[in-house]
Amino acid sequence: MNIKEVAEKAGVSITTVSRVMNNPEMVSEKTKTRVLHVMDQLNYTPNWFARHLQKSRTNVIGMLIPDTLEQSYMEITKGVEKIARQKNCSIILCSTEFDPEIESSYITTLTERNIDGLILTTPSIDRKQFSRLKSRDIPFVLIGKTEFMEEANTVCTNSDTAAEEAVDYLIRSGRRNIAIILSDHPQSDNHDKLAGCRRALQKHGLQLPQSSILYAENTLENGYIAFSRLLEKQDRPDAVFIATDTMAFGAIEKLNQAGLTPEEIAIIGFDDLKVGAVIEPKLTTVTKPSYRMGMTAGRLLFDMIEEEDAEDGPQTIVLQSRLKIRKSCGNKERLKEIW
Repeated sequence: MNIKEVAEKAGVSITTVSRVMNNPEMVSEKTKTRVLHVMDQLNYTPNWFARHLQKSRTNVIGMLIPDTLEQSYMEITKGVEKIARQKNCSIILCSTEFDPEIESSYITTLTERNIDGLILTTPSIDRKQFSRLKSRDIPFVLIGKTEFMEEANTVCTNSDTAAEEAVDYLIRSGRRNIAIILSDHPQSDNHDKLAGCRRALQKHGLQLPQSSILYAENTLENGYIAFSRLLEKQDRPDAVFIATDTMAFGAIEKLNQAGLTPEEIAIIGFDDLKVGAVIEPKLTTVTKPSYRMGMTAGRLLFDMIEEEDAEDGPQTIVLQSRLKIRKSCGNKERLKEIW
C-alpha cells in the first residue's frame, strides 16, 4: 500500500494526500475527511523511517537569494525557515548577487552535498543550467517568474496586475503625467511591472514617454537620485510609480527636502516594507506577500521531498498583491488609509 493508491481511491492528487498528512490546514475539511477515511479503510500508515533510509535524507535544504540585505528576500527566507523548522530541517542560505555565475556555482556546490531539496529565489539560470539541475534528481522550487514555469514548481506574485492597479488609482485620483522608476533587477519582475503600468495608462488614453521611465539600482540613495532627475524635467511629473519601497523611501526624502507635498507629486512604492508605515508622508505601496511566498515554496518543496511515488505535474502558485493607500499618493481621507 502506498500514497498513490490512497490518492486514486480518494479521487485526489498525490500532493493533496501529502498535504493532508503534513499541512492539513491547506486542505478543505471535506477533502481532508475523504482522504482520512480512505487511509483508514486501506489501513495506510506512512513509513517515515523507511522513507528516510530509502532517500538518505540529510535534513538540510539549500536556498539561493539574490540579496541578503534586501528585506523582501529576508521575509521570503523567514517563510521557508518556518516550514523547514516544522520538518526539523536546516537551511544553507547563499547570496547570488543576481550573478548567473555565482548562482551556477552555488547550485553545483549544494547539489554535490546531497541536500534534500533546493529553493531558488529570482533565479537567473539559463536553459543549460536548468537542464543540469533537473538531471540531478533533487527536488527544487522556483520563487519568481522564469521561462521554466511550465517545467518546475513555481511560486510568484501578480506584479503586472498589481502595478496596473496602482497606476490606475493614480489616474483616477486626477494624475495625468506619471513617471516610472524601475530597479535593475530582477528583469522579469520589472518587465511585468512596466507592462502593468502601460496597460493602465493606455486604458485612460495616456502616454508614457521613454524619458519618463528611469532605471536605478535598488537602494535608497539611487531612488533619491532618480527622483531628483524627474524633478529637473521641464514637464515635471505629478505622480511616480516606483518599483521598490527601498527606492521610494529615497524619493520621499527628496520630496521633503524639495519642500513638495504628495498633492503636488504622488509617490507609490512596491513591496510593503514595514518602515513605510512610519515615515512621513506614509508610503502608499503595493504589498508583496513575501513571507507567504516563502511558506508556500517551503511546503511545495517538502511535498516533493516526502512523496513516495512519482508526483503530479509542475504547479505555478500565484499569490495576489494589493494596494495599500496611505498619504504619499495625496490621499487625505484618513478613513481610507490601510496600515
